[in-house]
Amino acid sequence: MKIHKLLMIAALAVTVMGTAAGCGSNSGKNNNNANTGASNNAGTNAGTNAGTNAGTNAGNNAAGGGGSKAITIKAKNFEFDQPEIRVKQGDKVKITLNNAEGFHGFAIPDYNVDIKENNGTAEFTADKAGEHEFHCSVVCGAGHSKMVGKLIVE
Repeated sequence: MKIHKLLMIAALAVTVMGTAAGCGSNSGKNNNNANTGASNNAGTNAGTNAGTNAGTNAGNNAAGGGGSKAITIKAKNFEFDQPEIRVKQGDKVKITLNNAEGFHGFAIPDYNVDIKENNGTAEFTADKAGEHEFHCSVVCGAGHSKMVGKLIVE
């Protein structure tokens, strides 16, 4: 009976530690960018997003779509720094995920975007007008379900 209890406690401890690791530091982790349907340039643009600042969406063509947009999203426990992203229909959008705290992903299902790597990128053309949900695609702990936002294509 004691052995059974010890095994149960050990299994529970391993499960809890594995879940907590999802919210911990991402140093030393090797995760692939599962970005299907967009270019995969994971890690090649770390620190090279000149002209973009957290909280701003620089580079948009003011007279309508067809421009290009470089957006850096900062993720921390348990929020994105930009709960809303606005682009013009036809814009070529490049999103870079920066994990400022913890380990997170960034997904926009309507565009088959799923970045699961720190400083990973995804590119797509914003060809579907309307509101598109984005969310954290890595289970990162108790606040994971709150990591959502909207991509608004005007």
